[in-house]
Amino acid sequence: MADDVTPDSNGVRVEGVSKTFNPGTVRSNRVLADISFELAPGDFTVVIGSNGAGKSTLLNALAGEIPIDAGAISVAGKPLQNLPAHRRAGSVSRVFQDPMLGTAAALTIEENLAIAHRRGLARRFVSSVREADRALFRERLAALGLGLEDRLSESVALLSGGQRQSLTLVMATLKAPSLLLLDEHTAALDPRAAELVMAATIGAVERDGLTTLMVTHNMEHAVSHGNRLIMMHEGHIILNAAGEEKRKLTVASLVERFHAVVTDRMLLN
Repeated sequence: MADDVTPDSNGVRVEGVSKTFNPGTVRSNRVLADISFELAPGDFTVVIGSNGAGKSTLLNALAGEIPIDAGAISVAGKPLQNLPAHRRAGSVSRVFQDPMLGTAAALTIEENLAIAHRRGLARRFVSSVREADRALFRERLAALGLGLEDRLSESVALLSGGQRQSLTLVMATLKAPSLLLLDEHTAALDPRAAELVMAATIGAVERDGLTTLMVTHNMEHAVSHGNRLIMMHEGHIILNAAGEEKRKLTVASLVERFHAVVTDRMLLN
């Protein structure tokens, strides 16, 4: 993974991104306030913050699920802010918190993987899976250690939540995206399943050098994973730590930094 590397045109650039829900009404809520940051190729960035800080809205904006009010987003040198989600599919891949959202339960494991393998390509009916593709599917599933490589013809509906989330992760990284978004992707799993999915995540990120943005409430994950950390509060970035500063963070120091910054902002306001 990248460390103290200056971001370049092949990374991720977020410039002055703002988003307000229900503008001009009594329910107006500015959830992103002039957000700017850059990631170098291969950066694994953990995003943390209080509830309502804007973390998931930031991921939704990057994924194209919501339009932004102002600013610019580029991934691998490609401007994305005006593209809908399906037009970003070749560049941006996402794993949601809910294991049920990333897979089609009515299809087999193999069919789900075949769809993921065609992400970003023109849609057309394909009646069969090439043996070379099937070999790739088996290889990636075998790395999970769950035996799913021997169950390609089984319905996804038969899988547990942890198995489905592991499959979703394989689908999201089957064709290495320019940006991988992980939206609290282990939060809904039991501890053992969460550990397996996290290990699979690190394996995929390191294997392909994926530029990754991972939202989490798990403070241990925040300090132990990734080479960058972004802390958000009320739509603002209040900490952007990288390199040695990130490596020195502990759960205690991170909590202390959060309370100090929030207190300072309250006093200034």
